[in-house]
Order: sequence, then structure tokens, then C-alpha cells
Amino acid sequence: MADVSFEKDILPLFTETDIDHMNDQGVMLSDYDYMKEPDNAADVLRTLEEGSMPPTWGGGGGAWSEDKVALFRSWVEGGYKP
Repeated sequence: MADVSFEKDILPLFTETDIDHMNDQGVMLSDYDYMKEPDNAADVLRTLEEGSMPPTWGGGGGAWSEDKVALFRSWVEGGYKP
């Protein structure tokens, strides 16, 4: 997948519930400056690949499909385009 951007492709994958819940955990899913840090992006990718994020409780949508995880992975591997 070429030319994956945070604003256009990645941010819309997270629900407001996901964002609010993870903000409480110190993970700023909607903050590009936070997410473009390789360690932060790797941590998020790992939890997505494990299926442990987003949660199913509290309005979360549950584990992402492999297509969504692959899109996130492509963004990471493509250099964190804004």
C-alpha cells in the first residue's frame, strides 16, 4: 500500500472511544507527533496485531480486521507520513 497517511488513512480507523480510552492510558492515538515516534507506533502496532486493542467493552469496536492492521503496518513501514 503506497502513500498511507496518518490524517487520511490511520486516524479514521480509531473511534472516539478508542482515542479517549487510550488517552487515559497515556497513548495519544489522535496526536500525530506522538504516533510518529517509532517506539509509540510499534507499541500500538503490537497491540493491534495481538488483537488486544481496541477493547470490546465500553463501546470499543474490538480487534481490527487484518486489512486494517495491514494498513497501519504499511503506514509505519512507509515512514509515518502525516
